[in-house]
Amino acid sequence: MDIKTPRSFETSDKAHADLFNDMLKTLLYNDTGISEQLTLHIDDSSQHSSEVEKKKWNESQLYKITGDNGVQLLNIPVGSKIYDSIKDKGTCTFYAPSGIEDSPSQFAIRGVQTVGQNHIGTGFAIDTSGNAYYFYYNSSHLSITWTQIPTAAEKDKWNNSQLHKITRDNGQPFYKSIGETTDYNEIIETGMYLIYNAGLNGPKEIKRAFMIVISYGNTLLQTIYDAVNGLNSFYRIRKTDYTWTEWEKHLTSSDLNAAWYNVNLNSNINQYSANPLKYSVRQNILYLRGSFEIVSANEIEIARLTYKPSSLTVFTCATVGSYGSARMSLSKDGILKLDGLIANDPSKVTRIEINEEIPLW
Repeated sequence: MDIKTPRSFETSDKAHADLFNDMLKTLLYNDTGISEQLTLHIDDSSQHSSEVEKKKWNESQLYKITGDNGVQLLNIPVGSKIYDSIKDKGTCTFYAPSGIEDSPSQFAIRGVQTVGQNHIGTGFAIDTSGNAYYFYYNSSHLSITWTQIPTAAEKDKWNNSQLHKITRDNGQPFYKSIGETTDYNEIIETGMYLIYNAGLNGPKEIKRAFMIVISYGNTLLQTIYDAVNGLNSFYRIRKTDYTWTEWEKHLTSSDLNAAWYNVNLNSNINQYSANPLKYSVRQNILYLRGSFEIVSANEIEIARLTYKPSSLTVFTCATVGSYGSARMSLSKDGILKLDGLIANDPSKVTRIEINEEIPLW
């Protein structure tokens, strides 16, 4: 309302009376207007702010982290980068459609960034397939570093996986070097090993070995494979009383299908060409078969063999030319000898026929 101002005072009785009357009229007019304004104000349904409310508003969040309608503050344009769009924006929410160059996902993502200093940000985002990621960048960085957050299914898979290592982290076996002296009795943890030394308590035939150990409680199995030529393999078991079995050799096709070789006879002894004397070794047994010509019925050395029995072995053979038998022997030094013969007519014996098996243990 407009407040009226009384006119100036004039010095006459009538003028004084008129002025007084006019002043009363003005006061009544003003009072009536103010009263009407107060009545309208009181009847107004809009609530007016208190001092507490104004203080709350003055101390509230003035920086926007979402749009006015509550959706994300930033929409990353196609063809741009998330990093370039958020690095100068402070704490904010954002949306990036699929196909954004520095997005961690092939799907659209929504995220939140928190910022404590200029050009230093951290945050997280979730794509439309439910995969979650966190990110960070520092002032010296030119891009965002993203890391995918494992899912509950992934954690369950890891928790239910093989927890005991059976190899090194690179997949190679646990290594015992050539400078070590490995005691096979002390390798009792389940796993795969490469033992590059002869060691202790191993098979005497093995100098370097690949080994597999399977342990269960007090018992365990050790299996060894020759790491030099792969021809030999062995196994043994530790029993519940902590004692070990002997090393047992695995049979191979070469063990079961051994070849035959001519015996190198001494220079004064001749092979019988139609059936020469040969040898073969299979499962630690020396086999001799064939024939040689004799020059004398007396004791004579026939050959020196590489394979040797643990003690003197004596056996008999058939004579050819005159029926009878010959006494042969193989010493622990590998010397094969004709010790003598008995025949109907020793002078007619021309050769000795051998077919013998000799254990080498």
